[in-house]
Amino acid sequence: MKNLLFIVLLAFSALITNAQNMLDWSEDYQLKVEDFQAQAPDNSQLQSASGSFSTSYEFGGLNLITTRNLNKNVVSQFQRDASYIDKADEPTTKRFLAYQQLIFNLYELQARKLRQQFFEERSTLLTKGPSVLYEKVTAEHNKLLTQVQDETFYGSNAEEIASWHTWVLQELEKLSDFCQDCKPTKKKKNK
Repeated sequence: MKNLLFIVLLAFSALITNAQNMLDWSEDYQLKVEDFQAQAPDNSQLQSASGSFSTSYEFGGLNLITTRNLNKNVVSQFQRDASYIDKADEPTTKRFLAYQQLIFNLYELQARKLRQQFFEERSTLLTKGPSVLYEKVTAEHNKLLTQVQDETFYGSNAEEIASWHTWVLQELEKLSDFCQDCKPTKKKKNK
């Protein structure tokens, strides 16, 4: 009995620790140096940064059938303990943070597009499952990430980062019905 209690407490503490380690995307929060908790590799004189981002969904069974709005079931997250940033001079650190925030915003854009697909492609979702829609959105997202990486030279061009940042904020606004806490507007039926 003591072993079972110990295992339950250990699992519970692991869940709490993992929850504190993950940061959900929010329009009110910008990444800070303190959010990057992993040890940066020794790259000699080169400063670097790397963020660990993900977009995921969790639902199924009865929830999938009875719930029309699945926005809350799709999250865009940043993993603190798998992300690092070299503490460089202030302009470089600022550029690193701007680039990492841009990437985080792109992951939220992916999440919103996925929420939109889940809402608009309900029949596909119910008949073929969410993975088909997820793969479609992820393929588009990967192409966009490659384009951003190329055009910003992996975050070294501050002007391109600012330009892409403006673009992604506009795209997020276009999909405002598909934020995690939003309720999408119902489609009007043609008569």
